[in-house]
Amino acid sequence: MNSKSQQRSISKAFPISNSALLETLLLVGLGALAIVLRAKLRIPINIPGHHGLEVMALLMAGRRVSKIKFATSISTLTAAILIFFPFMGFKDPFLPAIYIIMGLAIDFLYGAFPKWQKNIIFISLLGGFTYMIIPLSRIVISLTTGMPYGSLFKHGFVAPVFIHFAFGMIGALVGAGLISTLRRKK
Repeated sequence: MNSKSQQRSISKAFPISNSALLETLLLVGLGALAIVLRAKLRIPINIPGHHGLEVMALLMAGRRVSKIKFATSISTLTAAILIFFPFMGFKDPFLPAIYIIMGLAIDFLYGAFPKWQKNIIFISLLGGFTYMIIPLSRIVISLTTGMPYGSLFKHGFVAPVFIHFAFGMIGALVGAGLISTLRRKK
């Protein structure tokens, strides 16, 4: 008769450390918070891309804190799943895919340049360029499918791209700067 508890033998089959589990839960929480803030902060300032501040701040903070290779992809996958819930108020059926592409792009570029990972300018440019994926993909979708996007009708094609870049860059700078400040205080 085996005297080992069932739980212990099962946990040996899936060797996940507590720190990796907590880190994954943090990334899931950051992705959920980013999309909830984007959904519920409906401030009518008529500037496309202004949610790049909070979204990219949270995503880049998670990217800078985590040692998981696909950290941002975990956060954006969480955000993409939450976008599907009707009570969140999103009407763009392509937005979940756009968020997943953003997460993959951040993780790929962050991993491709390991010497630049602590450079705040690189992080902010990375945030700006990846948040710019939203209007660029909407332009492609609008031109190929004819699906109307209000921000493209109001502001044209050029302004949303540059404004998304600016807000994404500032948000990434805030998120990465916050983590750098917290690390220096330790």
